Amino acid sequence: MKRLLKVDPKTGEEMYMHQNIDGSTSIEKKQNFAALMELNKQMNNDWQYGQMRGSQRHMAHVAEIPNTVYNDLVAKLGKPADNPTGWKKWLNDSENRAFRTGGGYI
Repeated sequence: MKRLLKVDPKTGEEMYMHQNIDGSTSIEKKQNFAALMELNKQMNNDWQYGQMRGSQRHMAHVAEIPNTVYNDLVAKLGKPADNPTGWKKWLNDSENRAFRTGGGYI
């Protein structure tokens, strides 16, 4: 049996509770982030090499990650400030390029 617990219209996140056959329960989170991926693609296309000249490079917007993916990554990698190397590796991975908003590597 599947039961909707919560819907967040702002983030598009949905939370469901499943009653399994063996009597256990599980929680499932879903988030439709197609619009966010389209925005990331547009921001990546708009990015130009050298546009950050004269400003502080460490303030560049490099990625937009949906809540559900971010929370999963925090569980695996820890917070970005605690494991910057792991986060950089994940963001620079070609499989995760859809989350990037600028060219180049971090």
